[in-house]
Amino acid sequence: MVIVHKDHGVYSFDESVPFHKKILSEFYHSKFEKTLKSNNIPYIITDYEDYDEDLVGDYFVGRFAHALIDKELHSKCFDKLYDYYGEKMWPNKKAYYYYDDKVRQYELLEKYGIQVPSVTCNDLDELLKNVTIGTVIKSTYGAGSESTFYVWEKEHLDNIEEYISNCYNSENFFPCQVQEYISTEHEKKIVITNDEIYGIKQKLDVGWEYPNHFPFNYGDEHWANRKGNKVESLNEREFGLLDTIMDIKTELNTPNLKFDIINEKVIEFTYMYGELLPETYKYMYFDMNTKSFEEKVVSVNDFAYKQSNSVLKHLGII
Repeated sequence: MVIVHKDHGVYSFDESVPFHKKILSEFYHSKFEKTLKSNNIPYIITDYEDYDEDLVGDYFVGRFAHALIDKELHSKCFDKLYDYYGEKMWPNKKAYYYYDDKVRQYELLEKYGIQVPSVTCNDLDELLKNVTIGTVIKSTYGAGSESTFYVWEKEHLDNIEEYISNCYNSENFFPCQVQEYISTEHEKKIVITNDEIYGIKQKLDVGWEYPNHFPFNYGDEHWANRKGNKVESLNEREFGLLDTIMDIKTELNTPNLKFDIINEKVIEFTYMYGELLPETYKYMYFDMNTKSFEEKVVSVNDFAYKQSNSVLKHLGII
């Protein structure tokens, strides 16, 4: 029996979200349910109130993501769930405790020598002592640059508290990291899923309108409605770090990982990933089984189920 956790409603989309993004980023529990049902595998859809009772089932899969209202709930029950399901659970303990914690991620990345040099600040006084013109400040928590800002002018130094207050987790901003701004044209995103490694590069913005709009001038727009800059599939020469990121995957014993990379240094990583390219596209990818690069067209629908199916394969369910 597979226990499938129901996604929190905070991750739902309104009608303004483009159709292809709805397919790629629909509720995880719906994707798990469709695959399990098509394979005649018994499952139960559950929610947080069910975890107060005696736990049942052989496997557990669920989206425990970064939204504050959801994180508050899953952080209270995760240990109980893991004590019961162990490594027959996604996310497992290692992946979960590195997720949404850039300070802990930094320690792991430093072990592999692929970290971006950072100073960790535990409160406002420490931050004010370390922030200078030309630095990027990131809360250890948050995704989609919702808790990040860039200081590029002297007057910004007088408004640090204002920029913190604009972050989605302003009341729980610390600890944070201070990093030197890296001047580069593109950011790479590399994803391991279903024993395949895909990669894209996306052109970065310049000339930001406001410190909190770094690194893309999205303003307050919901991430699902952001158009973003042009993205391209990586060619074989552009991948880099393959051995290292495969080693990290092995260490965390998790089926999927996404790495954000600038100048061959990892900014952060996550055990879940959103969309890569917004339409059917020919990808260059690395096959972890054959240890070779291949090329194929992957449709939106195919990519929409790669992540969830990779989880079920990793756990031996399908």
